[in-house]
Amino acid sequence: MIFLGSLPGFLLAGWLLDTIGRRWSQLVSALPGALGSLLIGFSLNPPMLLVGRFLEGITFGMLGVVVRTYASEIVDTNIRGTASVMYAVVMNMGSVAIVGLGIKLSWYYVVFVSFAVALLHCFLVAMFLVESPTYLAVKNREAEATVILRRLRGSNADIKEELRILKMMNQREDGTSGWGALIKRDVIKNILVMFGLFMMCSFSGVQVMKMNTVRILVTAGLEFDETVSTIMFNLLLIAGNVTIMYLLDRIGRRRCLVLSLLLITIGNSCFGTYVFLTDSGGSPAMMEVALGTPLEVNSTMIYQSDAGSASWSWVPLMCVLVIAVGQSVGAGPIPWILTPEYFPTVIRSQASSVCLLLGGLQTVAALQLYSPMQASLTQAGLYWTYGLVAAVGIPYSLLFVKETAGRRVG
Repeated sequence: MIFLGSLPGFLLAGWLLDTIGRRWSQLVSALPGALGSLLIGFSLNPPMLLVGRFLEGITFGMLGVVVRTYASEIVDTNIRGTASVMYAVVMNMGSVAIVGLGIKLSWYYVVFVSFAVALLHCFLVAMFLVESPTYLAVKNREAEATVILRRLRGSNADIKEELRILKMMNQREDGTSGWGALIKRDVIKNILVMFGLFMMCSFSGVQVMKMNTVRILVTAGLEFDETVSTIMFNLLLIAGNVTIMYLLDRIGRRRCLVLSLLLITIGNSCFGTYVFLTDSGGSPAMMEVALGTPLEVNSTMIYQSDAGSASWSWVPLMCVLVIAVGQSVGAGPIPWILTPEYFPTVIRSQASSVCLLLGGLQTVAALQLYSPMQASLTQAGLYWTYGLVAAVGIPYSLLFVKETAGRRVG
């Protein structure tokens, strides 16, 4: 339900960002989630739970657009990627904290903690955040933009030159802006590039692995506690996100994407091979030279090891860990980071909401197709398919994704 709720949240955020600005959009975005937490905490029946999760999904979608748009506009160009990744880091830290609280507290107490966090978010936004100076400049509120830029950039910065370049980058030759500009050829081209990137990342199993970790490991023959595995997976995501915070503005978005998709390709390919050998009646352990009982099969002598199966039991876990690291250093956060960077301020909110809506639809599709694809392709074939999509994503990233690190995005 949370992913379904995020879909209207993406579009609503695009309208809010342009109407009331970046600062107040962050405050308004938290309200549906706060209401959803209350509904869940006081729920008397399943429909109340579902509506509550749907409302939390709206907040998830809205904040996904609003926060990244704000981060892309408020900070210096040379640390824009680092600031954008912070959202993913804090979100994964929140996931670990909530799961950890659930070990000791009843579920409804955890929900009320979420409600308190939403209220704290609203208070901090109202008290401490400033409006995006780029938004103010595009809305012809240059005096306010100048004051805020002076606070952010320091007294030695050439504020007038920054505002001049900003306004120049937001002047379209055809004079269009807002939703009407989305049907222009150059904008459609960028939207299609982001659509393709989201497709490569979604159907390489990025969210499937995250949402079905326990199910996948159990299917591969490993027994894991759901709480422990969720915490471990999110801690890995945090570690990867911290790593990409250092790399993103130094080696660029495309190289991080290539590294990420390469790791996902390796992880899925090895996982698929392990499952194929296991399901076909063989075992990777059959290739070991080990003491055992000789068996005659078609006059060929082979050896089985009693401990062989256990000696290879680490493979599926290691594959999932490699995929998790691959996701966190690129395929997970980078499409979300690139989206607001691909468009100038005058159309950023509208174009970003459309791109993220398309990306959200693909995430929902990938999650819903997990079981049907597994049934039709077999489990091994499913992981090989994910690996193949990730492999195709490598040349796609190099050929079609433009680098935005260290560049002004308007």
